[in-house]
Amino acid sequence: MDALTARLPEIITAAAQSYLGILALLSVALSLLAYFFFAKASEKVKVGIFVLLFLGVIAFGAAMFRASHDSPVPASAAALSDEAQLLLKEAAADPSGLVLFERYGAGVDLHTNGVSFLTSKDDHRVLALWESALQELIRDGLLTSRGERGEVFEITKQGYDAAKRIDRASTEARS
Repeated sequence: MDALTARLPEIITAAAQSYLGILALLSVALSLLAYFFFAKASEKVKVGIFVLLFLGVIAFGAAMFRASHDSPVPASAAALSDEAQLLLKEAAADPSGLVLFERYGAGVDLHTNGVSFLTSKDDHRVLALWESALQELIRDGLLTSRGERGEVFEITKQGYDAAKRIDRASTEARS
């Protein structure tokens, strides 16, 4: 029990990282409270409390998941630079979902969906800007590296979801 108490902050932090974790933590907490408060109650009271707690957890879970799908743009997608957002939207529109960052000789190219983002290949500032955008998307889990040379990247489900939210937010901003 002491080990559980010592690790409780870590458990709560880990559970708070996802909606399912919060729901699981809520279920466990309510179960423990119900046990301590109603341990000596009659069977009818125990069943009644269980049903009420169960329905409450189900309702909370449904509301939480509905709210998660309706949220406009999460902080991580909103915090992306304009270049990262543009690269992500183009990657989501690419039929293969790939972003290619190719280095050849003295040249370099970053492209997806038939769009090359390094139109000025002689300006190192432009290269640094787009390479930073690519790294943002990788860091946030919106793109994942494929292959061993760091040249091929694939959009993740999180990336598709974030691109959809970014599109929705930009459409709402224009109207």
